[in-house]
Amino acid sequence: MNFIKQRARSRRNSINIISATDKWKNINRKKSRRDVDSDSDEDEDEEDARLSDVDWEQEFFQERLNRLSSDQDIEVQLTKKQTLLLATLLPDEIIQTENFDSTEPKRFVGVLLMADVSGYTALSERYSATGKGGTYRLTATLNAYLGSLIELIYNHGGDILKFAGDAFLALWKTDKRSFLCHTIHTAIACALLIQHSFSSYETDVKVSLKVKLAISAGNLIFATIGSKIPMNYVIFGLPVIEAKLAESLCTSGEVKLTPNAWGHCYSRNYDYVIEENGHVTIKAILYDPREKDVSKPFGGLGAMVKTKRNFAAIENLPDSVWTSPNGLSAENAIKYEALTFRQKILLAEDRNIGPDLRKFMIRPVLTQLDALQPLEYLTEMRQVSVLFVTLKPRSCPHQQLITIVNNSYETMCEIVYKSMGCVNKIILFDKDVMILIIFGLRGFKHESEAQAALKCACGIKKTVAALDGVREVSIGVTTGQVYCGVVGHPLRREFTVIGATVNKAARLMCYFRDKITCDESTFVNSKMSSNGFTLQPTVDLKGILHAGKIFEYSEDIRVKELFDIPMIPRLLDRADEMEYFENWLDDAHHAYRDFDALLLVGEPGIGKTRLIEWMARYARGCGHNVCCLALTSIHSATPYLALTQIINQILGLSEPIEDFKKEEKIVQLLKVYDEDLCFLNDVIKSRFAYHEGVYSQDAKQREEKAKNIFSKLMQSIPDTHVIFLDDLQSLDQVSWEYISIMINSQKIFTILTVRRGKVSSVQEWLYNVFTNNNIRKIFLGPLSSKWIPPLACQILDVAAVSNDLCKALQLKCKGIPGTMELFIIHLFSSGALEIKKIQEQELDEYRNDELQFPPAEFLHPQALNIRDQPTLDHLIEENKTEEIGICSVTEKEQLNTNMNVETTDALIMMQIDALTPYQQLLLKIGSVIGDVMSRDLLENIMYENNTITTAKAIKRFFAMQILTCANTINSNRWHRRATRASWNNSITSIAPLLSCECTFDFDPECSFGLPKYAFCKLLKFKGKKMRKTFYELLPMNQKKEFHARIVTYLESNKHKCHSCGGTIMVVQSLTELENEAEKHIFNENSKGEDDEDEDNNSKKEKDISEDSRNKNTEPRYSTSAANVPTESLHASFISDSQTVPILKTNKEDSIPRRRSTKRVTVSSFVFKNSSSYQLDTFNVFDMLRKVTEAESMSDWHELGVIDSDDEDHKNKELFSIKIEKGVSETDFTRCTCAELKIIIYEQMIYHASIAEMKFKEIEFTIELCYLYLLASNVDDAHIKLEHVETLCNLPEVHEIIDSCDIKRFLGKICTLKAAACLAIGNHSAAKVAIGRAVRIYGINLDNVAEFLKLRTLVDKIKIKRKKYRLNKAKMTADSILCLNICTLLYSALGDGTAARLYAYRALKLVQKIECNVTDMCDVFSNAIHVDLVLGFIEPTADTLRIAISKLQNLPQPFQSGDLYALGKLFMAVFRAGVARSALASAIKTAFRAMAVSRFLRAYNVSMEIIPDLFYILLCRRRITEAVDVLKEASIMSKERSSLDCETWYYALCIDLILDTGFQLETPTEISRYAEYMIQTPESNAGRRRLMAGLWTYWLRADQEKRAKCFEAEVLVWVSREEEDGSLTTLISSMRLAEGMLESLARKMDDLRKVVDLMELRSLADQKLVSLEHDAKMCRVIYPRWITLRANSLYLSGRRSAATTAFNQALEEARKVHNRLEEAITLAATGQSTIWLSNAKSGRFITWRDGNQLARESWHRYLYRITAIR
Repeated sequence: MNFIKQRARSRRNSINIISATDKWKNINRKKSRRDVDSDSDEDEDEEDARLSDVDWEQEFFQERLNRLSSDQDIEVQLTKKQTLLLATLLPDEIIQTENFDSTEPKRFVGVLLMADVSGYTALSERYSATGKGGTYRLTATLNAYLGSLIELIYNHGGDILKFAGDAFLALWKTDKRSFLCHTIHTAIACALLIQHSFSSYETDVKVSLKVKLAISAGNLIFATIGSKIPMNYVIFGLPVIEAKLAESLCTSGEVKLTPNAWGHCYSRNYDYVIEENGHVTIKAILYDPREKDVSKPFGGLGAMVKTKRNFAAIENLPDSVWTSPNGLSAENAIKYEALTFRQKILLAEDRNIGPDLRKFMIRPVLTQLDALQPLEYLTEMRQVSVLFVTLKPRSCPHQQLITIVNNSYETMCEIVYKSMGCVNKIILFDKDVMILIIFGLRGFKHESEAQAALKCACGIKKTVAALDGVREVSIGVTTGQVYCGVVGHPLRREFTVIGATVNKAARLMCYFRDKITCDESTFVNSKMSSNGFTLQPTVDLKGILHAGKIFEYSEDIRVKELFDIPMIPRLLDRADEMEYFENWLDDAHHAYRDFDALLLVGEPGIGKTRLIEWMARYARGCGHNVCCLALTSIHSATPYLALTQIINQILGLSEPIEDFKKEEKIVQLLKVYDEDLCFLNDVIKSRFAYHEGVYSQDAKQREEKAKNIFSKLMQSIPDTHVIFLDDLQSLDQVSWEYISIMINSQKIFTILTVRRGKVSSVQEWLYNVFTNNNIRKIFLGPLSSKWIPPLACQILDVAAVSNDLCKALQLKCKGIPGTMELFIIHLFSSGALEIKKIQEQELDEYRNDELQFPPAEFLHPQALNIRDQPTLDHLIEENKTEEIGICSVTEKEQLNTNMNVETTDALIMMQIDALTPYQQLLLKIGSVIGDVMSRDLLENIMYENNTITTAKAIKRFFAMQILTCANTINSNRWHRRATRASWNNSITSIAPLLSCECTFDFDPECSFGLPKYAFCKLLKFKGKKMRKTFYELLPMNQKKEFHARIVTYLESNKHKCHSCGGTIMVVQSLTELENEAEKHIFNENSKGEDDEDEDNNSKKEKDISEDSRNKNTEPRYSTSAANVPTESLHASFISDSQTVPILKTNKEDSIPRRRSTKRVTVSSFVFKNSSSYQLDTFNVFDMLRKVTEAESMSDWHELGVIDSDDEDHKNKELFSIKIEKGVSETDFTRCTCAELKIIIYEQMIYHASIAEMKFKEIEFTIELCYLYLLASNVDDAHIKLEHVETLCNLPEVHEIIDSCDIKRFLGKICTLKAAACLAIGNHSAAKVAIGRAVRIYGINLDNVAEFLKLRTLVDKIKIKRKKYRLNKAKMTADSILCLNICTLLYSALGDGTAARLYAYRALKLVQKIECNVTDMCDVFSNAIHVDLVLGFIEPTADTLRIAISKLQNLPQPFQSGDLYALGKLFMAVFRAGVARSALASAIKTAFRAMAVSRFLRAYNVSMEIIPDLFYILLCRRRITEAVDVLKEASIMSKERSSLDCETWYYALCIDLILDTGFQLETPTEISRYAEYMIQTPESNAGRRRLMAGLWTYWLRADQEKRAKCFEAEVLVWVSREEEDGSLTTLISSMRLAEGMLESLARKMDDLRKVVDLMELRSLADQKLVSLEHDAKMCRVIYPRWITLRANSLYLSGRRSAATTAFNQALEEARKVHNRLEEAITLAATGQSTIWLSNAKSGRFITWRDGNQLARESWHRYLYRITAIR
């Protein structure tokens, strides 16, 4: 929703005054200016608008934040674990405190060790140069180094008091039972051991860390300071100052003692050097003063070195440790072991002082601990503003110094926390007190940290500097990205911030004494007027390479002056507002007025402050008293502060107020003393005496009295006062209660400004301001484009600006004056703008800049006091020169800078900080996953995930518009774009759409009152900026950890698309949304077979058939619009159809394509025709599970698959294939598993690379290349393979990955390269690549004989070392794919012998090892195919037996992805069975192949099976099933709208007539279709069969004229040599030969055709001779060839030879159980003329009637060739 509507045409109506509550509720309001488009082209702009333009109505009226607060996690009670965690963050001195309420300091004698790590600055610079991960790496390195030092110190009885970046202070206390010299000696021994062990620590960026150690001793004072959270502690005493001095004199690697500490030592015990200044450098220990034998030499430091142990953090200890009772137990032993060298923290647990320790913690740490989250997850990268404050107290005794420090600390804490900052630590290493303050930490985020930090710095300097005892306050302020987290050792650590930003703040503080200085980033991000900043001279800061611009900041804004007259810029485009204000102020002399106050509403930077400055100028010019107050967060946090300051201005008082001047002025106004004035003491900070009855009244009565006397005071003001309150949203509520009384006074005119946009909380009083009828509202809009040049000229103080600059300002700043000023300042400071003074005659030289000259009156200086304007005009005229100031753009690329990033990021951080630690962690992990995340993945990566807590968190994320459902995002965007024009005027359009479109079962009764979207399965970040911000909060170690966990999850879980029952939801497209109705139809009619499997096994065959018929009514789905066939199946990389890839495809589809076959929609053709065209098809093809798992003959008989030879073959070639449960429910027209798998692997590669898991990255990339090849994405596969091969050859990879694994990876890479080259037909390159792979795998084919003996294929595996065996097994398993590719390659090259060698080598290996199921199936199918090609028919039976043995012993059932390879194997076994004439088992295998191909929607493969299966069924006299198979072709032709399927249908119909004498379609109908086909250019095997069949038919029917229609095309094929030896080709060729013999028979009695006769006989004989070899190889068709040969002999007149051939054909047909060929042979020798009679009538016996006739006397109805008609 937007308050602002389009500007009306009338100037007067441009101001909208809301004078009634009903107008407010109806949102009837307008902008004062508007010249920007309401449309936005980019989603990122919408996100910015959503974040920065949250409406007041939404904030104030919907109370959204109040609703969301109910989802916050409840704070838990402190546990033992939490108490110990708190103790690790504090020194032992705090833990051992007896009375935390006491403020008395502790005094003791002790030894201090000051440690300062040198090399930190260089290390910081080096890591900063490495990028975003540099800060984390810096901290990790520092923690590793400091952790080792800390461990040594605690091992020697010391305690770490304070951390200060790269330095720390350690303490050894001396009690009454020990000598100081012994304590000093312990510290010296520890220091020397540190230097001995860690004198030089080499980092990974070649920077050595060294440490300087200084030791002091003496009387110390330890004191706690502060009274509220957070308390702190400091240590005082001369040893502190001496230690700091000694450390400054020390060099790296030295141990230096102060003179006082040396005075307590025995010099004989040490090897030392005394320096001129009295400090002593210790070289070594000679004697141990604690030894009784003083002459015994010191044993050396080596004996003191202890083995370093890896201590587990307390967070990582098992839960049983915290639940077991105290005492001796295994759990407590674990705890004590973890706390070996710092067991004093157990005192915190024993004394249960957790609540007292909490007082010393800052809020982010407490929030993390209370949420039971590990402190490690507190670590993040954040944009913060850092204040380093140095206080210089005056010289005084320590007791007074404690008081000064305590007062300063408490004062500073109050100011800081009111400003939403955080005091991190206080350091007192010498006389100066240093305090680190941070703005922007978790829970302290607001819109501009830089602005809050600068205002806070001013408050600190002003307040603290006024305290007694403080001489000087220096403050450095910087803004930037820092590492926020815990540093140190797991048992002694502190929360701090580290980074170049912190270092720079410290350097600014030290260099610029008694000033507030800031860097350029703070200046720009503060978005404050540049009048408060003064540029400082360029300086060199220690450790800072490029300090950049440095500014001094002061709240005392310096007014620009000209001729000593204060000036302000001319007000632009606010004439209407000024006119309205002037008319209202003119009513000051009247007794009444229309309204009491004026409210200016506008976005930040819109110009509210400048407008009230001009209003104040006008009011002063009218002689009225003016009071101005700019409100800040301090006012909102301090009750009555704003009211007090206003009253002081009205009374004419300024701070500090002396004596009782305020009280005197109040009495003067009232003209009489009123005893009720004492009720105003707390309200306006007065000091009136309390009368006796004050305390007898309750709070409500006192408040009523205070308001009454305050109202009297306001009414007594005699003169007109104009009060300006800027940024009203920063006012406290109690002040408003009195200001609302004040504005009712007739003498007070109040002007308020309020910021549009997001506020921190819902404030009822501010709602009342908006609904108050006596407060008029003006909504300020952006400047129109014509005012941009004048504003730019005012900011730059020039007369003309470049047109490019004006366009950039219009585009980037959207008419916001404040943003324009910041943008111009940024451009100027970066050198993109150049200001010049030129003469008027030089303007022609700048013509190309297209300078914009605004009217002179807009640039004319205006005096701040209106009475000074005439004087100023006169002086300007006198000093006028001819020079003209212009501004040109020197670096135009800088004009593209985005100025809204900081504001958007700040608002995002404010949302983040409103979340609980659990919710933040949830979103951080989500950001690691990606823009879209699966809920299942998110929950599995979370530590200690709680489903309900997660659901509540997601509900909140939806409400806060952080997350949304990924399945609705596309439709929402589509809807949003359609309604974008009405976005600004719609109240409901900005409200979040809280819905989820994921498909899952949701039960509201079991959801704990949570909505469905709280359980959304597929989540998406609402904006990329949001996700990026969360991701950047994570340090590098956590990023790596979460990326690694994602890899582990994705790798260990099986992923399916939603259509296959997977949990990952596929994001719907708009097309799918439009076709939702069709999807519903599919869902209603589809039924999976797994449901049937659960039914009772005793179902009768009738029930099965009825259920199957129901399935046949399913609508059939077409392929997608891309027409990429789904039948391009698994593991085929070749383009030559002769090599029979997988399930043999046509040439045009030989390269498998699966990518475009997914997310298909239902074609209109199917929905229109599926119901009107129903065929009673053979339902067994739709019963995948029943067909593949049929194990016995009874199983097949239950399916209706019965053969007369079943009894003879009941124990032969029968096996069951188990299919994974749920697979049969998959709809492969919708399945997106292949695409999903590619996406998953791409994601795993990305996550593995970020996690630096090189092994996994290489492994996943190789697997991705394999998937690319399956999807025919050869180009991407080539690129990835080259990349991963380069990666494998990198030296650093060889260091972390074993050479055996590298070798295995390279073998896979070379194999896949060969496959890729083979897929595109580059055989030479494939041969080179596969040669490399063969050498890597060590494949040796010298012993050829061994590979050809199937009975000797099983060898024993030699027992060797486990590692060798494992690696050998992996290499061997991988080599199987290599051998498969070799087989395919050499088959394509025509080298059958080599192909067979590789196939049999793979067959040998597959028996010895476990390998991929797909590779195993390919091995068997390749071996069978190669044998068939080379004519080795019988060995295929042995291969089949090996395949059956392996497949039946598989540990896991076949999955959906394995069905492609299984289908290929079924196809090969079917062809082998046909070749061996094992027809009954071949039919069953063909049914399985058909079921798989139908299930996979592999229509081309189905069409390859159908012609052969049709013929084999006819051979077995199973005519009904043959016709059912034929109908499948018809159905597929309608599903695919394919002529190929339809052509095969009619071709087989004519075959049915020619071979059986029965019909399905009439010859006339078939011929009509064929005549249509002749006109089309399409040529395929089905067309060849159809044309040959019709030519033969019409010749038989003695209709040569009709036969002539097909003769020309048929005879063209006679000369072609396209025979591939397949059954389909053989039958077509024999049909062609039969036609030639029939034509020969027609010409036998015609002497005029003797030439044609001889030619035809020659062609027929040649054709038969060419087919003889292939016919003998395929024994099932051999009787047909013999019959044709007999007919040829018969027509040649050789009757005796013909009779012998007919007898041979009959014998061969009976051998192979071919009933069809047996009947054809009998018909050829018989005298039946039924077929000819039927042909003359054009009507044959129907197939249903013929089914029974074929069993009785089939040959009577068949045709015999004859020359007599």
